[in-house]
Amino acid sequence: MTKNTASGGSATRQPKTFQDQEIEKILVKGEEVLLRAELHGALYWKSVAVLIFAVMLGLLVPTLGILLGVVGTFMLIVAVLTQHFLLLAVTNKRVLARYGLLQMDVVDIRLSKIESIDLERMLPGHIFGYANVVVMGTGQRVIRVPYIGNADKFRRFYNEMVLSEEGNEDAEEEIRKVKAESEASSGKSSKHR
Repeated sequence: MTKNTASGGSATRQPKTFQDQEIEKILVKGEEVLLRAELHGALYWKSVAVLIFAVMLGLLVPTLGILLGVVGTFMLIVAVLTQHFLLLAVTNKRVLARYGLLQMDVVDIRLSKIESIDLERMLPGHIFGYANVVVMGTGQRVIRVPYIGNADKFRRFYNEMVLSEEGNEDAEEEIRKVKAESEASSGKSSKHR
């Protein structure tokens, strides 16, 4: 993927994330990623809370604090692995998802086979600004991907795509706008690396 820089117009090679590389392996000819879900940093809140509690408890009961510290560290490792392997993206043909650690599911559902995309948001999600994205396919297929920071945008983008297929011109304009924003934000984030 090459982008023009603002200063001289020369093309520079952008480093690809692990998720980008994995998506490229799955894509078929003529397919392009329109929007990728962004994982929220709140993925770590439980492990950080346990580690803080372990330190506080360790001052009173050192053995119990150490045990809780080990549990918190394990939770932190699971959160890091989850952030590394979790994947959710919408292409021009389907929705791609990869979730789970011990049993990793890699799922792609054609856009025509999706009944709805719903959001689950509990109190921490409202506070921190994330939601679980639930993709409901035809039949009994349900995909639940947690800790998505741009869940509202993801759901709205899918709905706009469905409406544009039905001939809604406003929806087509919204898709172009979201795609341009996505490209602009990926260009900014790669410059900061």
